Amino acid sequence: MARRTTTRYQSVAQDLRGKIADGRLKPGDRIPSLTELQAEYGVSDTVILEARKVLVSEGLLVARTGDGTYVRERPEPQRLVRRVPEGPGQPLFRLESGESGLFPDVTEMEPTESVPAPMGVAKLLGVKPARKVRRTVRLFRHDGAPVQVVTIYELARGGAESAVTEELISSRPALDTEAQVLDGVAGQPVTVATWVERSMSGPSRVVKTVVLAERFMLVFPPHRGAA
Repeated sequence: MARRTTTRYQSVAQDLRGKIADGRLKPGDRIPSLTELQAEYGVSDTVILEARKVLVSEGLLVARTGDGTYVRERPEPQRLVRRVPEGPGQPLFRLESGESGLFPDVTEMEPTESVPAPMGVAKLLGVKPARKVRRTVRLFRHDGAPVQVVTIYELARGGAESAVTEELISSRPALDTEAQVLDGVAGQPVTVATWVERSMSGPSRVVKTVVLAERFMLVFPPHRGAA
């Protein structure tokens, strides 16, 4: 079998990625123009454009219409602490410091509706993927800036007997819709916290929280019993 070789645009992207990683290109720096990069790497404009597209999708670069392409600013991630919700509709994660942890600006991205359970959710709930569940999607902001997207899948309303049965953390590239609402770019790494609740009859609710990994760090305090 023939070995797969690195394409020219991948080589250019890797070199630029290395310059960002070691500080030769710093956050806020404008990268060289298309013509300058062509001359530096000895490739066509198509190769440079493809390489640049890759780094934009990874969240390393940001293109500004009419002003060039810049290395993205990468601020220190803010801490989002997992807390017991204080009431219906409250998120599981809140900003760490005092009153700033509140999220008064909540957007119902989609009305609550009955949808077929996605495969991963169906597995957590112990039902077939075709089973209908209630889905609610909310976007939580702070000072007007998007912080987290929370999607709730329910078989039944949780009651006083509900208890956490499982809590999972994973990471993956952002979906197009997530990137748009979180003011990121498609493919940018996100952290996903999955919270599963059970009622007396079994698992009844799955809550998925999605945040941009470069902007927010999910923090879990010492366990003090089920919420």
